[in-house]
Amino acid sequence: MSYHIYTTKGIILSAQAKGEADRLYSILTRDFGLIRAHAIGVRKSASKLRGALEPVSLSSVSLVRGKEYWRLTSAEVIKRFKKSKPLFLLEQLVAGEATHPELFDAVEKYLELDETTLVAQILFHLGYLKKSDLNLPEKELIKAINAGLEASML
Repeated sequence: MSYHIYTTKGIILSAQAKGEADRLYSILTRDFGLIRAHAIGVRKSASKLRGALEPVSLSSVSLVRGKEYWRLTSAEVIKRFKKSKPLFLLEQLVAGEATHPELFDAVEKYLELDETTLVAQILFHLGYLKKSDLNLPEKELIKAINAGLEASML
């Protein structure tokens, strides 16, 4: 039986240990939205996938769709980022595998900038901020972000 391998860019949001050597990843992809992907043997020191799947990194990932989770077949890191706090919002606010290419592009673009701008972009693309809010002075933008977070019930 042959499987179709999908290759896409993804931002690794988090990793969770599974079994002795496996991990389950939350990945925001450009083509499939927020997915959960299983990597077999990735915690072993000899794993080729290990370095390319660190949380808060942009990677090119190859996946096969499984019954419960996607399965990672290969990955190559494109860029690593330092901050991760705003990415927590993505796991909390994005539901299912609906594609959000504009959200992915904004996160990729703003991940290197300040956290306030990134959070504002995430909330804007998920419908919790208005476009006009993005041009507010920082103090007003923070108030709008807090209102957006309150509306999201987080």
